[in-house]
Amino acid sequence: MTGGDLFVECLKTQGVSVIFGLPGNHLDTVYESLYNNQDSIQHYVTRHEGGAAFMADGYARATGEVGVCMTVPGPGSNNASIGIGEANTASSPVLWITGQNPSYLASRDPKKSFHGLDQRAAFTPMTKHLEIVHRVDQIPGAVNRSFNALRSGRPGPVLIELAKDALDAEANFPIPTWNNGIQTMASPQDIDAALELLRKSERPLIVSGGGINHTRATAEMLEFAELLDAPIVMTGFGKGSVPEDSPNVIGIFRDSVAQAAMEASDLLVAVGTRFNYRDTGNWSFKVTKPLLHIEADTEEIHKEYAATVGIGANPKLVLRQLNAALRDEKQTAGWGEGLRELRRRVTAIEPPRILKEMRDVMPRDAILSVDVNITGYGALNHFPCYHPGSYIFSGVSVAMGIGLTGAIGAQVAYPERKVVALSGDGGFLMTCPDLATAVMYNLPVVTLVMNDNQYTSIERGQLRRFGKRIGVELTNPDFVQFAESFGATGLRVEDPNDFKPTFEKALALDKPVLLEVVK
Repeated sequence: MTGGDLFVECLKTQGVSVIFGLPGNHLDTVYESLYNNQDSIQHYVTRHEGGAAFMADGYARATGEVGVCMTVPGPGSNNASIGIGEANTASSPVLWITGQNPSYLASRDPKKSFHGLDQRAAFTPMTKHLEIVHRVDQIPGAVNRSFNALRSGRPGPVLIELAKDALDAEANFPIPTWNNGIQTMASPQDIDAALELLRKSERPLIVSGGGINHTRATAEMLEFAELLDAPIVMTGFGKGSVPEDSPNVIGIFRDSVAQAAMEASDLLVAVGTRFNYRDTGNWSFKVTKPLLHIEADTEEIHKEYAATVGIGANPKLVLRQLNAALRDEKQTAGWGEGLRELRRRVTAIEPPRILKEMRDVMPRDAILSVDVNITGYGALNHFPCYHPGSYIFSGVSVAMGIGLTGAIGAQVAYPERKVVALSGDGGFLMTCPDLATAVMYNLPVVTLVMNDNQYTSIERGQLRRFGKRIGVELTNPDFVQFAESFGATGLRVEDPNDFKPTFEKALALDKPVLLEVVK
């Protein structure tokens, strides 16, 4: 057994079955082992390392499990960093594997070495945990600690760097068993304090965040809301954490209906959220009511807003603890007709036509991967989702290019479900070579490209600021021919009345499709 074999066996024990990546000399021993383990781990070769990282992120968000990408160091890891930065800001559990030059070169200036890069210095700020492996005997511990970090607390990307000689060496070391991470429950004192707040409240408002999506705590959250007779609003990363047609759900945090609910509430219960800039309007949102904050990352408690009661523990486990106590209590207060009126206001909102028609056509369990584009901005509020992990977007770093690649990762995770990417022409062209990845593996992702030949959101900002525009015009290919040159199907819609039937056709083809929507 080589170090590469040992590493792959350690991944298998941790449940890894999919890797997105690009091979290279540093990792040849790992790839040799992957060749011999194709019945256990599928490797998807991508056309750009940034795409590999986005795919791993899409896989992780769609499943709630660890997504894995692999790159060579230097230019490969630099390319991947765009997707790793996204996973960092989105709290996504992505394992990032890179190679490195032989360990005897570790003391040399990396700026003079083949594919040279000091990856610890470069990537520590954007990873939750980082392992540097110089010797073959370090491999099992590095993998074990990495999965402990990936599965404990608030998730985030983890990097393992593997020296080439460590991978090439002979190995005979024990393989660690499955590492489930540290799953922290709330203390009895914290539960009592939370229950005291809840008992005093007549109109609590629940905020469901990304932690509910990641821990797949949908059932616990719905029961919690029913026990309290309370409305639920979702953060951006919390979208899909509860079905949006649930009688308790009233939309996205800080939209008009949610703001009205906040005014009427007497307690804010925030579960699995970090209060990022988007959800709080650059922190212009003020918490004027008591706050019960439940979040896996203890450092986030009191960080943006002072909590009346703060609990740093696994949101799913805390909700189970609270629900167990609340089931024995009869809810004497509650929103009553006020909650039903909020629901009526939500259902009365008319969504943009294209988003409504997309939702009408897509199955209930379909996954939407939204790139950075004007049409996509509206999807957060106007495209309802019903399953955890069914809405992928760049909610903090606003990284263009995630649409197609995030969708590919989700499609690999769920080959039987419909997966749609919603992209602008600018964002699509940033990662468009990975259309070849979808074709190569026959992944039936449908990519909508909203084509207006410009960076529209940037143009609008320029026009507002100085009444002119610069650097926003685009020269685009013929997208239909572009798709067909890869072996995908290309379709085009110029009349809005043609969109719905054409989109239905695209989904029914069950193969990679690019549908250009001319705006």
